[in-house]
Amino acid sequence: MPDLVKWCVRISYLYGRVTGTLNFEIDLKTGRTRVTKKTTIYSALAHLFLITIPAHHLWRVKPTSDLLANANALHENVFTVVAWMRVSCALAALAGRWYHRRRYMRLISSFRRLYLKNTEVMQHCRRGFVSKCFIATVAESMQFLMALLVVWDRLTFSLLIGIWSVMTVTAVMNVIITQYYFALGNARGHYKLLNRDLREVLAEARSLGPKRKRQNGVFITKCCFLADRVDEIAQTQSELQALIERMSRIYELQVLCLFCTYYLTSVGNAYLLFSIYKYNNITQGWSKLSLLAGATFLVFYYADCLINSYNVFYLLEAHQEMHKLLEQRNLFPWGLDERLESAFDSLELSLARNPLQLHCFGLFKLDRSSAFDVGNSLLINSVLLIQYDMQNY
Repeated sequence: MPDLVKWCVRISYLYGRVTGTLNFEIDLKTGRTRVTKKTTIYSALAHLFLITIPAHHLWRVKPTSDLLANANALHENVFTVVAWMRVSCALAALAGRWYHRRRYMRLISSFRRLYLKNTEVMQHCRRGFVSKCFIATVAESMQFLMALLVVWDRLTFSLLIGIWSVMTVTAVMNVIITQYYFALGNARGHYKLLNRDLREVLAEARSLGPKRKRQNGVFITKCCFLADRVDEIAQTQSELQALIERMSRIYELQVLCLFCTYYLTSVGNAYLLFSIYKYNNITQGWSKLSLLAGATFLVFYYADCLINSYNVFYLLEAHQEMHKLLEQRNLFPWGLDERLESAFDSLELSLARNPLQLHCFGLFKLDRSSAFDVGNSLLINSVLLIQYDMQNY
């Protein structure tokens, strides 16, 4: 494993342990997982502390008035709803971690066994893993810096707890989405290797000579060898797809929580940008450095959102690429060996019968079409909120 990727995995693991999001231990050298009393107690206390403190702070303090000057009642209501939803989603996601703890452990072991079959997969995940860690780290750092700079001249213990509360919820959600990203990225890397192997098999099968030159032992041996490779590709693909679908079911609740968090936060951010434009004095207490930190946070926040979405899209496209590669069989010379033809037919039938689809409780699919619908919904709801502000304030 490349050193840079290894560091990303280690930092993500330690971050998960510190926040209590990862409620079991993993031996990073062997990949073995285990549950210990120390880890269980620490994670339970961390979750109790991480959730009760933000909830208590939101109940007693209005965070919007601390960050925005001249904030009206709509600002208070919108950002209070967003804050409570973020805390509620974090709580639900953590509950899901406890409920599926044993399944997470088995899932990690399954990915470890798949990785050991072909360690070359990390070469295809390296760029994505490093980009994800960098973008998420910058976004989280800029959010903390922006909040700290805005209230620096009137910083109190209560405000510090409020900032820490926001960062806590952000950290929990970031750990969850990073682990999900790593798992999907690993699966996509395996699909790339399978497609590469299938492409090589197809090229070799296409290069076989004319029919009259095939009736010999060399031709039969070559076809049997290629059929074995196709069977191996089909078996690995079947195991990989079953693992992806199992992971999708385990992560359903957390994906739903992440979706709600991203959705409401995006609507809130759109309304915030409109408010800054409409009410010139709403950020009068902000310094240029805090405005720069806020702008940088928004850029990296949505860059992180995009890289998470495209990680899913690229996985689905890698699966679809296998279909397109098998369509090249129409270019084959007529009359291949029956066993090789049967191996290709079996793989093609398996892919057609079991298409890879990622669902979330049957509410929606994780694909480009659903992302487009969500984008339209975000635009409509943001416009409605802005119209309400213009009519009443």
